[in-house]
Amino acid sequence: MSIQAINYALLSQAMALIRDGNMRRARSLGFTESELRDLRRLTATDLEELAREKQVICRVTVDHEMLLAKMRRLGQDQDRESQIDRCLELGASVAMMGKFFGLTPNDCSTRRSLLGLETRQGRQAMPSEEKEHEAWYRWQAISPDARDPVYAPDDLPGMVVLAEETGLSLTAIWSLVKAWVDADPDPVRGKPRRSGRGRIARTA
Repeated sequence: MSIQAINYALLSQAMALIRDGNMRRARSLGFTESELRDLRRLTATDLEELAREKQVICRVTVDHEMLLAKMRRLGQDQDRESQIDRCLELGASVAMMGKFFGLTPNDCSTRRSLLGLETRQGRQAMPSEEKEHEAWYRWQAISPDARDPVYAPDDLPGMVVLAEETGLSLTAIWSLVKAWVDADPDPVRGKPRRSGRGRIARTA
């Protein structure tokens, strides 16, 4: 970028901030109060003439703190996009994606299509009792608060790990976790009990 282009860009930015009454931002560009008052009186023609000066009037500096914050935000956004895709690949339901990411059914459908995933119809099949017990034992090792009714159902990273290790869908895992925190453990074996309908049953 030429010196003239830099001069014009910064002077124009200062003028725009002055017109908006945002003097603090205008000062943050490096101008003094006196300079801002003088700039305020310039016409568009004066501004172009000033910007055409070959001497360096304005210099660009980096706001390191702001740059770092923006880069962190971009990284977080990228992580979130990757997490959304991974959850869909692991069989997360529309309800689950809405809960954790605020996605609508249409958002989920579009993303599944882009990922080449088939849309599953009907209710999610629950695992066998043996498979559930295996998942329960593993869940206790993965989640620091495996039975906490507040924390456990929101431990998405933990549920992703469990889904990857067991091969169960995220939807099934989420249903199991919510059932586990709502049930008493088997006092003999230390594992959850099922009711006849496949849900965790409370002990007397």
